[in-house]
Amino acid sequence: MIFVYKKWSRFCKKLADSGIKSIPANEVCENTQGYCVLKHDVETDVKKAYKMALIEKREGHRGTYYVQAYLLKSESNIAMLTEMKTMGHEISYHYDVMDSCKGDIDKAIAEFEDNRILFEKNGFEIRTLCQHGNPIIERVGYTSNRDFFRSERVRALYPDLCDIMVNYKEFKNTDFVYFSDAGRKFKMIYDPLYNDVVNSDDKNIVYKNLDLVLYEIKENNRCILSTHPHRWTSSATVYVIKAAMFKCVKSVAKIAFKIPFMKKFMSRYYYLAKKI
Repeated sequence: MIFVYKKWSRFCKKLADSGIKSIPANEVCENTQGYCVLKHDVETDVKKAYKMALIEKREGHRGTYYVQAYLLKSESNIAMLTEMKTMGHEISYHYDVMDSCKGDIDKAIAEFEDNRILFEKNGFEIRTLCQHGNPIIERVGYTSNRDFFRSERVRALYPDLCDIMVNYKEFKNTDFVYFSDAGRKFKMIYDPLYNDVVNSDDKNIVYKNLDLVLYEIKENNRCILSTHPHRWTSSATVYVIKAAMFKCVKSVAKIAFKIPFMKKFMSRYYYLAKKI
């Protein structure tokens, strides 16, 4: 499948024409009978997220954009995110503090708090948030960034916050079906809350196009659809080239990650993975 904006625009229109309007994750509550959340993990390119936000606004949708904290160091990024907020989109935190602090929970809490304040200072109230996956990193003593909000200590410090991939179901008293474009394929994720602990990739359902995803959304009452905006483009040609590069880099990385010294080297530069 090719990820180009015109396909996202067509999907958003068909979703709206079906009588389904996306709402932000922070607006879902215990009494919300049916909903669709268009969720986006903004890891590297706010301009691309902004384009998707405009498309969604045009079709009457309001999405949720989880943004990595370093992107708020740019005034132009803040300006675009602020405008996205005025469109009705939720702007919140896409955190990876366990990885950046190598599993040290005390350092992770300190970094998280600094970044929480940064978001709040720029007018972005954090209520729901989402961890970043970081596919290439060596972890010792912890499983993934999800361990941050799995910590009872962290949840006690932030009782009003919930991670959409950890305790959203419990916090909002809701169940949902989760779709993702991770790996440049749209999938229904079999067990989104624990797929970092148990490998269930063989149980994920892969869809050839967004029309099939739309059908599933209409069949299911509560859905979250996750995208990575930096992988979407205006040109099919550009996308095909980037997808081929992604496949090549991923294959090489898998082999290199099995070599001890390469594993340690790659872990030091894990943040580069978000560029592809």
